[in-house]
Amino acid sequence: MDSTFMTATAHTNIALIKYWGKKNAFLNLPTTSSLSLTLDRFYTTTSVSPSETSTDTFVLNEQVCDATRVHTFLKILRTQLGDFPPLHVSSDNHVPTSAGLASSASAFAALTGEVVAYLGLDLPKETLSRLARRGSGSASRSFFGHFAVWHEGVDDDSSFAESLHAPDMPIALIVAEVSGQSKKVGSSEGMMRAMTSPNYDDWVKQSANQFDDMTAAVANADIEKIGAIAENNALAMHALNLTATRQPFTYFTDETQLILSLIKDMRRQGILAYATLDAGPNVKIVTTKAQAPEIVAALHDYLPQLKLDVAVSGPGITYD
Repeated sequence: MDSTFMTATAHTNIALIKYWGKKNAFLNLPTTSSLSLTLDRFYTTTSVSPSETSTDTFVLNEQVCDATRVHTFLKILRTQLGDFPPLHVSSDNHVPTSAGLASSASAFAALTGEVVAYLGLDLPKETLSRLARRGSGSASRSFFGHFAVWHEGVDDDSSFAESLHAPDMPIALIVAEVSGQSKKVGSSEGMMRAMTSPNYDDWVKQSANQFDDMTAAVANADIEKIGAIAENNALAMHALNLTATRQPFTYFTDETQLILSLIKDMRRQGILAYATLDAGPNVKIVTTKAQAPEIVAALHDYLPQLKLDVAVSGPGITYD
């Protein structure tokens, strides 16, 4: 064991090209490749130490929590890295949990990085991304700062994330937190239902084309095109939920719909503003650093109580 690294901090990411469906649930292999922006505003810091009991234990934000999901993931790491004794995992999560802000991305990336460091192993980030993918697919992208891609792959080795080399750009993301409550339909369940939509195969094909278009837009630092592609990809993803043949559903609330309408109004006024949404009611708005304050002010005019955060491009995993 190596105590050199005491904590690992990983930031969450927002998928601009979404992951919404698994072709192999056991390995967490997605049906599509995805592309994301890491955010500075939301992160998880995790430390591990020997457990004082005979099993893994978990404390989240200073509260003892059910360690089932953590223990299940640590069992996977033991099969991949070699057996190690029970661990006590302590995390501080600075992301609203289960509200569509990918809290599991930063959580499992930080946990993976911290365990690997604790064991004294020196593994490349691509390998870490493969390991973290087994706990949360989106966690694979949180090892990398700025923009990252997660390749869907065909097996465990070929499904990994890596940094997407991109120029600096003044991109900003406004998070409108419609609800901080847990989702009624969890992400895994939502994906399974969405895959029953008659439109699902077409969405997968469309997403592959959008992935290529987004990669080009990022390379060109074209924030308006990045936003337009992200909005189309996200809204098409959420449309799958409504057209599922098994228990159709939606994450949208009336407030979600109002914010989406206000974003369209802003664009008609010449403001660069595009929406993207993960599994939840919260709306993320792609814009520029310069225009973000204007958008925040406009939203507060209509929804004074709406919680808004402005995030910019964030770093990859760090250790202290």
